[in-house]
Amino acid sequence: MGSRINFFKQYISNPGSIGAVAPSGKILASLMLDGISLDQASTVVELGPGTGVITSEIQKRISSKVRFMAIEKNPSFVNDLNQRLDQVEIIEGDATHLTRLLESRQLDQVDVVISGLPWAAFDGSIQDSILSEVASALAPEGRFVTFAYGGIHLFPKARAFRQRLGKYFGKIERTQLAWRNLPPAFAYHCNK
Repeated sequence: MGSRINFFKQYISNPGSIGAVAPSGKILASLMLDGISLDQASTVVELGPGTGVITSEIQKRISSKVRFMAIEKNPSFVNDLNQRLDQVEIIEGDATHLTRLLESRQLDQVDVVISGLPWAAFDGSIQDSILSEVASALAPEGRFVTFAYGGIHLFPKARAFRQRLGKYFGKIERTQLAWRNLPPAFAYHCNK
């Protein structure tokens, strides 16, 4: 409950960078990760873990040999995650600098990037910057997963984001809608 309250406080203080009034739910987290062989990955990166709902689901699905990093820009979330999650490498940083953050940790490629970022809160140039960084960081058979809210995906800005995904990824699949998420959402599974 404390992480939900912190999420709402962060939303109130900076709605442009949070993007939702409540964190993603466990149902959406599970839907995002279904069909991805996280236990076969050697390196997994999460962008925008927020309160850690998706992070916790990732932890359940990876082996102890997987290097798992979560990159979060919000210092309050970073502090909370560091206190609760001891087996995740929490990095305070910006997803627009993903390759630089990885290089500083002696990594040039990762197997899976999972995003909880609020794409609708970003203008097109920031979206392009992050997607370019993700595409550069992914291994040749790498996978990128993110989500969008149902209904909202029909608006022009959301349609433009879907077209942007096509600039960076050769194969894009959309999951079913997680109706019990607040608000209902679906995931995009993207391959290079």
